[in-house]
Parts: sequence; C-alpha cells; structure tokens
Amino acid sequence: MRHAEQRIELFVFPDGTEVEMIVFDTAARPATAAARPGTAPASCSVPPPPREDPDAHHCPVCGSPLVYPVDWDRTSPAVWTLMLRCPECETRREVTLGRAAVEEWNRKLYHAAQAIARAADQMTRHNFEDEAERIVTALERDLILPMDF
Repeated sequence: MRHAEQRIELFVFPDGTEVEMIVFDTAARPATAAARPGTAPASCSVPPPPREDPDAHHCPVCGSPLVYPVDWDRTSPAVWTLMLRCPECETRREVTLGRAAVEEWNRKLYHAAQAIARAADQMTRHNFEDEAERIVTALERDLILPMDF
C-alpha cells in the first residue's frame, strides 16, 4: 500500500507567525488500473475552476454571517472544498473556493478567534474582580467564619 505524496508548506498568519505544515497530496497516487490485464486506464479530468464566492461566510438560508468550515479538503494546489455549517439554522453545505479566498477566510477566522479570546479574557478578569470585591466586603463586615471553609 502506497502512502500519499507529501510536502512541507509554510503558512504565514496575520500576526506574523510562521508555521510549517505537512500537506498530503492524495491525488498523486499512481494509476494501477492500466497494470491489470483487460482494464483501461482511468481517464483524467481537470477540476472545474473554483467559484470565488465572497459571501461563502453568509448562510444562504438565514443570512447569518457566522458560517464556519467544519471540514475541508484540498482538491488541487489552488482549490479547496469546504464543508460549511451555520450555527444559527444548522444548514450545512459544500463549497469550492480558490486558495486566495480560503486564505482570506482564514485571516478573518484568525482575527475573529483573537477577538473572542480577548472578550473572554476581559469577562474572566471582570468576574474575578467582582468576586474579589465581594470577598473583601464580606471580610470587612466580618461575615466569613472559620466554618465557611
């Protein structure tokens, strides 16, 4: 059994972080049909050009801008097939996008994840400050007893 061809690609994120990733090319397997007697080699077809859909992140059913990819597959060096999910109406659909569109979406997802992380950090800090104020107030009023522990 032969494994898929692989190569290392450098991905650069918006914050300047560089990550080398192994990319597997499953299309690089040799055609074994021609080696068997009585069989014709499989025909090779060129994939259709990717549809550049600038609104792929919007749900076509409910219009939500929160659509995100749950699975993806690289069909060629410049084409990706993504399975998308809308968190509001649970619509799932498959789209084919070019590398530029996927990279732009990746940047948007990265920035959105950073914004969510900052908001979660602010909420955590606010909750800790609020809890600390309550403990200080309880200590000042002598409301905390040894049996509370």
